Amino acid sequence: MYDILKNYDSKVKISNKITEQIGKLIAGDTGSAPYLTGPKLVDFYNECGFDDVYGEGFPSRWRYSTDKIVESNGTQRLKNILEDFVDPRRYGGDEQIIDKIVNEFNQLIKYDGFALIKRGEIYKVADIQGNFINPETISTIGHEFVNEQIEKCQQKIASDDFNGAITNARTLCEAILIHIIETIDNGHIKNDGNLINLWSKAKKVLKLDLKKAEIPDFVFQILSGLDTTINGLAGLSNNAGDRHANKFNTKRHHAKLAVNSTMTLCDFLIDVLNERKKNKLNN
Repeated sequence: MYDILKNYDSKVKISNKITEQIGKLIAGDTGSAPYLTGPKLVDFYNECGFDDVYGEGFPSRWRYSTDKIVESNGTQRLKNILEDFVDPRRYGGDEQIIDKIVNEFNQLIKYDGFALIKRGEIYKVADIQGNFINPETISTIGHEFVNEQIEKCQQKIASDDFNGAITNARTLCEAILIHIIETIDNGHIKNDGNLINLWSKAKKVLKLDLKKAEIPDFVFQILSGLDTTINGLAGLSNNAGDRHANKFNTKRHHAKLAVNSTMTLCDFLIDVLNERKKNKLNN
């Protein structure tokens, strides 16, 4: 059993809005998966635990397939259906076909907090809901690369690639810091790969001099942790990221801590940047 499934209830519940789309996908009516005749559809669903017989009075293929998805929704069986349908052995290992099917599935089920993640040579349903902070302001950057890094962090933790998730968290942090510096200085900077140097420059342009800030002690204690977060991320990514030889036995909780801390930090910095731009416009 895929070990990530130990972390959530294996019953998969999806929105009723997509049951028909998934039913049609499996029937082969969307163009991603091969066309399945009525008897072939019955065979497939019977492999997943049903006991149907193809014969007189059989409904349309897509309706039958959709009914099976509706019946299975909210149960372990739906997870089995999704995983079994993308088993590479069904398609002779044709990765092009498999990738198309997986991508279409993932576009549908991601809104319910699930994804088909490759583990070795097969795909398993992973729960990607509730593991990550989803900061409201991160999207204001308008930076496709940032969104890409967030998605990669999620996918890599879900697939147990903890070192890769830490590397992407660092890359996300670098992207945010560079964006802040270039936005305020209205120019282009060269990234030398030194995260701490980028942080120093970002603090300077944002005027985040905590020693001079007139803030309550309890707020200062929280803000002073930003330096610790950056230093910790730099050290962790150097020792556990996939850019270097792994000197550290990285665990899931280490990766989640790095990703969530980074996204909290980036969320705060973007808020500060937006407030600074707003004040500049009002002055």
